[in-house]
Amino acid sequence: MAKTMKSLLSVFLAVLMVCSLMVVPSSAAKVSLNKTSVTVTKGYQTTLKVSGTSSTVKWSTGDKSVATVSSKGKVVGKGVGTTYIYAKVSNTTLKCKVKVVAAKITASTSNVMLEKGETKTVTMTVKGSHSGLTVGSTNKKVATASWVKPVEWDGDKIKLKINATGDGDARIKVYLKKYPSTCYKYINVTVGDPDVVEEDIGNDENTSNITIAAYTQNVNLSLNETYTLQLYCTDFSNLAYQFYDSTIASATQNSIAGNYRNYVIKGLKAGTTVLRFYNKNNVKNYIDVKVTVGSTDYYAISETRPAVTIAATDKVLTIQAGSKNYYILVPEKYDPAYVYTLVAKKFNQFAYYTVYDTVPNKLDNTDQIKEFVNKNATYVNPNYSSIYYNNTLNTKRYVLLPKTYDEVQYNTLVAQYNNVYEYWTVYNVKPATANSVADVIETWTVIQNGKTIQRYMLVPYTEWDLTKIDKIKNEDIDGVNSHKHYEIFDEYPEITPGSDSIVMYTKNGKRRYMLVPAFDVDILKRNDAIKADTGVYEPYVMYSTSPTANEAKGEYVLTMQYGNQTIYVLCTYKQGTTEHTEKWATIDTNAPKGT
Repeated sequence: MAKTMKSLLSVFLAVLMVCSLMVVPSSAAKVSLNKTSVTVTKGYQTTLKVSGTSSTVKWSTGDKSVATVSSKGKVVGKGVGTTYIYAKVSNTTLKCKVKVVAAKITASTSNVMLEKGETKTVTMTVKGSHSGLTVGSTNKKVATASWVKPVEWDGDKIKLKINATGDGDARIKVYLKKYPSTCYKYINVTVGDPDVVEEDIGNDENTSNITIAAYTQNVNLSLNETYTLQLYCTDFSNLAYQFYDSTIASATQNSIAGNYRNYVIKGLKAGTTVLRFYNKNNVKNYIDVKVTVGSTDYYAISETRPAVTIAATDKVLTIQAGSKNYYILVPEKYDPAYVYTLVAKKFNQFAYYTVYDTVPNKLDNTDQIKEFVNKNATYVNPNYSSIYYNNTLNTKRYVLLPKTYDEVQYNTLVAQYNNVYEYWTVYNVKPATANSVADVIETWTVIQNGKTIQRYMLVPYTEWDLTKIDKIKNEDIDGVNSHKHYEIFDEYPEITPGSDSIVMYTKNGKRRYMLVPAFDVDILKRNDAIKADTGVYEPYVMYSTSPTANEAKGEYVLTMQYGNQTIYVLCTYKQGTTEHTEKWATIDTNAPKGT
């Protein structure tokens, strides 16, 4: 009798597996969010998008007072602060860190020169909230400001009129009342004769208009570098000159020959300013020369691109922070870990899979920080600048990683930094070094996030072992796909032939797909996942949780041991008999897991 029951059980389980498990070829990208972090100006918006699925996305926000999100992923900055936007797709929840910053105010000019009684209109651009925009003056006896009437906005632009009320200097401040110390713009106003250097020629004749011309109107130089500018003027006796920002550059008058004079301009600090040459008797009669001073200090972060380099092999790195570009002058053999640390600390922007020379700040409490030893001897001190990082071999380097990280990507990052590729280690790039010309580079491909990626492994010729190679290769292929096993998709997921299979079932009349291992499928895990998705216990299917039987329909729950685990099966009586009760009562309780 027991032998007969075992045979019946084997047939029953075989039928269950055939009905539940179908292998089909498929292709689909992994569900992902186009951004994991974003900065939004208050009052402005950005749009997040989910790719790799056609399913409906349910959007939500962690803090509506900071940012809101629409059903189509449109994020609007509501208040200064940080929160998360969540996108839920089926059983997957993605998130994006959103930082909302105060509005930004800029002006068409930062420096205004007027005569008493004159006015000048300046265009202000206000990014973000326009509410509470205010204007004031540090010295109303010199200059006042008011909005051009009728007060009208042209998008983000508004006109401001500056009135010269008396001789002297003043600063006009345009700001938002809610953020007077973080969102503002100063306009420097000089009324009357500025603090200028006058030509000492001895001719006091007043002339309303003189001709002024410069050899060039754009000067680029480095710190402490000088440039000789040749100027033409029909009357040097009435010529004056002034820097809008005299801390950036200076100018000294030099030799004169007829209507030509040379001015020696010297760079004092990195930045851009304007050198204005003008008629003392008519300030509207002038010419401007733009002066840009670049930094020649290695690793100095500047808003202006260095105009010169120290050595011909130097490089200029461009760093984007928010909507602005910054520049860093570095030597040819600079240490990228030092640069990444310098930038991250300045802008508080640490990132995953990046090498740092100090322990980075975590982006999430579950993040990991892995360390390795610097083995790259090319990162040396060129002794060009006292602020240059004194790098040495065998010092620690650190990489910020998410809780679940890509081991191969990490291995590749370390190898590229050190320019050292280890034997029997899987990489995403072809090893550039080998200990012997006879060493072998094994290659294969994996499908990751819907893309085919080439893998590489350096194998010593003297220890070439096909069994070991196949083991590492198969473990890598299985590892790429294992995190997706038992996940449910609306469309055919990408599979690796020989490693994956597809379970198909229906939910609300629509077909669903589950990725499972090609062999040794965990039946309970598979069945539990389908039940969690559909909310339905199917009869004669094993689950790790107990269904509720409808006795009116002749249902009952059979409880038994499945290996070391208790399982539950929803059964129904065959009308007028006890056939099922008798059959299930003799199930072999030692059936191995995975049968």
